Amino acid sequence: MRHRQSGDNNPGLIGKNGRLIIMAACVLIAVGYLLMAGPGSTEQHFREEIFSARRIVAAPMCCLAGYLLIIVGILKRD
Repeated sequence: MRHRQSGDNNPGLIGKNGRLIIMAACVLIAVGYLLMAGPGSTEQHFREEIFSARRIVAAPMCCLAGYLLIIVGILKRD
């Protein structure tokens, strides 16, 4: 069994830049879900803001960009 020494230059499967991209993508996904959050609508009181552009366009696009950025981060070669 070979033990890893401190001088070993094996960066692992995902390099430093890939990890940074993945972390940024996770933040982007979290921002997308926060943009989707908001008050709901009940049977007694209907709220028009459920159908705002922020909640049905911007937030899903933000999440989708984050998920695509995770793929880029995984495939990124250093």
